[in-house]
Amino acid sequence: MKTQPVIALLSPGDMGTQIAKALIKNNFKVVTAGEGRSAKTLQNIQYTGIEDAGSLQNTIEQADVILSLTSPEGSIKLAENIVSCLKNTSNRPLYVDLNSNTPAIALSIEELLLSMNIKFVNGAVMGASKDIPETGVLVISGTHRQLFIDLFGKVFKIKNAGEKTEAASAYKLLFSMVNKGINALFFETMTAAAHFGILDELNESLQNFLPGTYQDLLKTTPTYPQHILRRIDEMKGLTEMLKSENLPNIIASGTAETFERIHQSNIFENEKPKDVIETFQNFKKIS
Repeated sequence: MKTQPVIALLSPGDMGTQIAKALIKNNFKVVTAGEGRSAKTLQNIQYTGIEDAGSLQNTIEQADVILSLTSPEGSIKLAENIVSCLKNTSNRPLYVDLNSNTPAIALSIEELLLSMNIKFVNGAVMGASKDIPETGVLVISGTHRQLFIDLFGKVFKIKNAGEKTEAASAYKLLFSMVNKGINALFFETMTAAAHFGILDELNESLQNFLPGTYQDLLKTTPTYPQHILRRIDEMKGLTEMLKSENLPNIIASGTAETFERIHQSNIFENEKPKDVIETFQNFKKIS
């Protein structure tokens, strides 16, 4: 690889944009494929200083490192498209997937890339896009993880999850079970409190008697109106992972079910709460 490799970032959404900013600030050249993308994505590309290489083929041909930042459900499709591009070039970049996949999907992507002799690093991002790079953490795993650490160790906070490819995926999902499980517990509690007409009173008591836990909710709870479908998918993925390993999964599956019921109730529809209290006030809509 060159001293300062070319990074193909696919694609520059909220998280991708923040990662690109950090890379460009540290003098990395960041490219992406703007062809066919939305006006918002093209605006992100221009605003961030990412170089638009046009087509995916052009982007892959000049990349030393590919950073996949799409979505868990889109990660395999993106990998398949990139493999198709690699068949038309001798370039063999390092492939890093940061999409918080399930272990099974991560292993499937690795197998797909091995057919093209591509080195693969599995990963996930801990924290919101606004946390990158100061407090957010990139969790990585796999036999080639040291390549990622050597390249980006001075740019990002990195958690080395070990040699097993699927380890980073398991790490992210299990961490999520704790903080999302806490949210599910509070959501179920507030549903019942609203039913009995004591939501405000119980909410006040929870703040007084569980100040530390309540403080933790400040970061996560107001994001649920916007991201609850993603949370549902994540908890379903966690449940599948635990079931496949014959491990207890009652809390994981229950968390997914709670989030599904909240979503189906439509209490968060068109809501943008600023804090925990505003979020919980929506439960009064449940009859």
